[in-house]
Amino acid sequence: MTTFILLSRKLRLTAFKRRVIDNAKREWELWGKPLYSLGDRVKYGETECTPIYKERVGEYWKKGTNYNRDGCDGVPWSSAFISFIMKKSGAGDEFVYSPSHSRYIRDAVSNTKSGQKHTFMAYRLSEKPVSLGDLVCYSRQSGVDYDTTGSYKSHCDIVVKINKRKGTADVIGGNVSDGVTKKIIRIDRNGYLTDTNNDWFTIIKINK
Repeated sequence: MTTFILLSRKLRLTAFKRRVIDNAKREWELWGKPLYSLGDRVKYGETECTPIYKERVGEYWKKGTNYNRDGCDGVPWSSAFISFIMKKSGAGDEFVYSPSHSRYIRDAVSNTKSGQKHTFMAYRLSEKPVSLGDLVCYSRQSGVDYDTTGSYKSHCDIVVKINKRKGTADVIGGNVSDGVTKKIIRIDRNGYLTDTNNDWFTIIKINK
């Protein structure tokens, strides 16, 4: 019975979402599996301005956003990482590839407010539970919320695992402690994001 339930959950994932999750996991493993659990650092990994990893960040920049940068430039690359994952996974022209998270967040919010179905649609945390393959995003400056229309500092992670029994979700993002890092964050029994370690404000769903 347990095996059947696990297989059923996997079958509900689209091929695109599975690629997004698998590609994010591969990058995390490449960086030595650095980990934060409920706000506490559990495991260190590789860092951005070291041999091999400097060039890997350069791959995120070039293939994700067409910028010529690398891991020693000192420029935040978390959105370049998300752009790289989305492009590699086959998002095509449906994703806004950008060095700034707020560009594709605002596009996804606009998609939702249009009232029409789009591949990437953003919601308030109270509107949708967390699902595999989602992007969960938090602000890195004050005064930002779901309806903010200008540019702002932010960060998004990819949801790669959900455990409602434990009340946790595993998310992977780039440029976290200078690497590709997994965080274990809090959700409630219904799957809604309740973590308080960051200023989370939106969740982007993928309809592909």
